[in-house]
Amino acid sequence: MKEIVLTLITLSLVTAHVTRDWSKIIAARRSAPTGINPLAEDLKIVGGNVASPNSIPYQAALILTYSDGANLCGGSLISRRYVLTAAMCLSSGFESLEVILGAHNISQVEPSQQVISNSIFKIHEQYTRQSQANDIALVYLPTPANLNQYVQLIALPSRADVSNNFVGSQAMASGWGFIYGSSTDISEVLRYVYIPVVRNNVCRIQLGPAITNSNICIGGNESKGTCYGDSGGPLVVNGKLVGVASFIGNPDCSLGEPSAFTRITSYLN
Repeated sequence: MKEIVLTLITLSLVTAHVTRDWSKIIAARRSAPTGINPLAEDLKIVGGNVASPNSIPYQAALILTYSDGANLCGGSLISRRYVLTAAMCLSSGFESLEVILGAHNISQVEPSQQVISNSIFKIHEQYTRQSQANDIALVYLPTPANLNQYVQLIALPSRADVSNNFVGSQAMASGWGFIYGSSTDISEVLRYVYIPVVRNNVCRIQLGPAITNSNICIGGNESKGTCYGDSGGPLVVNGKLVGVASFIGNPDCSLGEPSAFTRITSYLN
């Protein structure tokens, strides 16, 4: 398996034993730095469809608990020990972290779910919250994931993909985020959307200088994309993980602006 290169300055042990109160779990919200909204520190899937249960077996949910509630982020299982997610999700002072694998209805305890707490995480050493640069992180699972029909790994791109910008490719984003910007609740069930990858210069017109070569963008001409609660979640092209949900432009989520992801090929070893 290819390795994600993350030279990190943060290595934090979180002891987590969480009893989830879903009335207090909200999507993380992040808009683009200049007034654009980073995947609201949680983004949602807008204009998408409900996934068939356990049809996206690499999808992970991260529940970050604070003294006054909890936030939801997405992630991708890239090995039995590691979940790839957004640095933004892990950069605030949460009290505990819980990773859920094999989930469909995130508000229920399902037989397919694997819940793993007490995690170590690493944030890219050059992550900048203001600019959203290097918005990528790894969560270590002290108990390795049990791979089965409900929980599977997602492949990383190959070295040959480094020169591929994926423009025009149909990409799939997924998550439990809001399904429209004015929503106040996360989606209980996992949703997905297919949207083509667009050129970064097109994305930069709407999202501004926050878009760099280390980003990959989707959408921009339809009311489809990510929203609050989807942050950290996967962007997949042809069975390979090419992006990590990072930020959006308009807080409405449904105005047709692009969604920005961290480009995985920028961090391959």
